[in-house]
Amino acid sequence: MSEQMVGKFVKRIDSVFLPVKNLQESLSWYQEIFGFELIWKNERMCGLSIAPNCGFHLVQIPDYQPIDTYTPFNYAVDNVEEVRNKLIEKGVTVSELREGMPKRFDMTDLNGNMISVIEE
Repeated sequence: MSEQMVGKFVKRIDSVFLPVKNLQESLSWYQEIFGFELIWKNERMCGLSIAPNCGFHLVQIPDYQPIDTYTPFNYAVDNVEEVRNKLIEKGVTVSELREGMPKRFDMTDLNGNMISVIEE
């Protein structure tokens, strides 16, 4: 193996692809709940704007079974309690605040996917 390949050579994770059952329903949900802007869309997937250098994509998988045993990624927020309360007001299923650091809770999206929300 070359010496260049021994050290760190990956800069960052470029994108997250979240499987969903119905692309249009999920797109509408993420726009309504979080206000994520649509960047691009085709028949099977779409890209949403969250923050610079963060690709977030929904991918339609009709027979998809949701990830409900762990959270595959976190949304980072400034005030976790405020965000949790806003999600509750919008009817989103959320867990209690978790013990320890960082302050965090889990939420469940329209498709049954669990996602953690952490305070930076």
